[in-house]
Amino acid sequence: MESGKAGKLRQKILTDAEAEAGKIIDEGRAQAGKIKAGADAEAARIASDFGQKAKTRAEEYIRRQISLRELEARKATLTEKGNQIDEVFAKALEELRQRDRSGGYALTRELLLGAIEVGDEEVILSPDYRSAIGNSFVEGLNKELLKAGKRGEVVISSETRAISGGFILKRGRAETNGSFDTLLAMLRDEIETEVAEILFGGGGKEA
Repeated sequence: MESGKAGKLRQKILTDAEAEAGKIIDEGRAQAGKIKAGADAEAARIASDFGQKAKTRAEEYIRRQISLRELEARKATLTEKGNQIDEVFAKALEELRQRDRSGGYALTRELLLGAIEVGDEEVILSPDYRSAIGNSFVEGLNKELLKAGKRGEVVISSETRAISGGFILKRGRAETNGSFDTLLAMLRDEIETEVAEILFGGGGKEA
């Protein structure tokens, strides 16, 4: 059995321990509160910072998408305008072919007379032109060449080329391209800007 002094000491120790424990708990709670408050503030700061970064990234993404869409729209517009110009020249080529055929290949004859230098060249045609142009065409051509002081010995070659009208003039290894395709391509280089201005009201292909 504990003596009175021992009992009092024991009680005091327990009381002090309880007080100390309470103090520690209170301090712990206070420290935990500070830590939590700090963590909340840091979390809020991080969230705010993240939100701003997210907003910035979103704005950058939107700007990029707008620029991309504008670029795609511009490309599509240019492509469509290019297609329209292509169509104009394609129609011009077909009309040239039709007029030449319906006119007895007068345009081809005229171009040949301007291109033949000696008068003994071979004329290479497209398959359809070769099957349509007969001996009378060549005879008439040679008569015109003789009148011009040239040999008048031009022949239609057995060779054909994939051209859309006109001819390839051959003498030895030298060739002169008088096809409608080539003539129209040369003309396009000269007048495409004018055609674009007519079609698109002065904006040209870059509008």
